[in-house]
Amino acid sequence: MTLRASPLRPARTARARGFTLLEVLIALAIVALSAGALLGSVTSSASNVIYLKEKTLAEWVALNRLTEVRIDQNMPGEGKRKGSTTMAGMRWEWEEEVTELPFEGMWRIDVRSHPTGELVDDRKMVAQDNTQKLSPSTSSGTGTSNIAWTTTVSGIVSSSRSDRRAPIAVSFILDPGGSPPGGPPGGSPTPPPKTGAPTN
Repeated sequence: MTLRASPLRPARTARARGFTLLEVLIALAIVALSAGALLGSVTSSASNVIYLKEKTLAEWVALNRLTEVRIDQNMPGEGKRKGSTTMAGMRWEWEEEVTELPFEGMWRIDVRSHPTGELVDDRKMVAQDNTQKLSPSTSSGTGTSNIAWTTTVSGIVSSSRSDRRAPIAVSFILDPGGSPPGGPPGGSPTPPPKTGAPTN
């Protein structure tokens, strides 16, 4: 037995229901807030990367200057000096301050550095002397007190220094005999044996 629809009751049709204008506006507001938060996070990460790069390079510049002072045979004079150098395609400005410690023959050196914002082509600097240059004004440093230095490196310099000028390291290139060129390290070169010479 089959049931048939009564002609007096029309069959129900499904009505399609869409989003209201209020629901669309709420969804757009959520997407806009999410995109803004994501963009802020990306911008903050990029700023942190740039800051850490400048901080690292500025520390290298300051450490290079401190090393130059340490290996120099002349003792640094007290006071402030400033200069500039290039690194990683940028020009950097540094300032060193030398103060004498209460111990005789010892000085403290504080080196500060920051990028100047000037871009430099490293390929043109390869053939030139790339040592750090002192600026003409090496006095108390008026005018550098308002500079926002990126980093500061401190070190101690002593008057007890070695006068040795000979290279300490030995070349790693070996001659066919298996010994370093020039004989043993620290010694005089060993002359080649003479063939046919009488031995005692």
